[in-house]
Amino acid sequence: MAAGSIVIDLLLKTGAFEGDTKRAQKSWENFTGGVKAGAAVLGTAVVAAGAATTAFAVSIANQGRELQNMANISSAGVEEFQKWAVSAKTVGIEQEKLGDIFKDTQDKIGDYIATGGGELKEFFEEIAPKVGLTAQEMAKLSGPQALGAFYNALEKSGKSQKEIVFYMESIADEATALQPLLANNGAELKRLGAEAEVAGRIM
Repeated sequence: MAAGSIVIDLLLKTGAFEGDTKRAQKSWENFTGGVKAGAAVLGTAVVAAGAATTAFAVSIANQGRELQNMANISSAGVEEFQKWAVSAKTVGIEQEKLGDIFKDTQDKIGDYIATGGGELKEFFEEIAPKVGLTAQEMAKLSGPQALGAFYNALEKSGKSQKEIVFYMESIADEATALQPLLANNGAELKRLGAEAEVAGRIM
């Protein structure tokens, strides 16, 4: 082969090599760019997942505090209050209102013990003695237990439905709505509470 031909051939091959090199470099840059972009997307997803997990944890903590506050107001355990709250929702009573009902129940009992009067005077002097119940005994109960004892006394004393409604409203506003849960010694309340616990709805 002539010297000129050799030079031309080398130049052509060199040019082809440089072209291949540039193409390879470009492919590498595209690949690494894709990896970086993928890593960025993955990093964003991880951060978002972490934020969602944190928000969920905060939400659970807030719910826990709210439940504890409601239970304290009711002088009840958190588990006891939750079972009541789940059950009360089936009759249209939300947990905030439920806490108010239990608090009012305890306040009315305390008022009678302190003054010998109040809205439960007739109940403690005419109904409670017939079923062997005293204000002092009821004062030792949690709000839910005291309300249950109150309703049971009304049932055992043979009061009519109209009279029961009157007494229930005298102990707490909207307490009448809880009658289906309190009837038959709280049979429906126990059933709904047990179902909620099995379903994992009780914290």
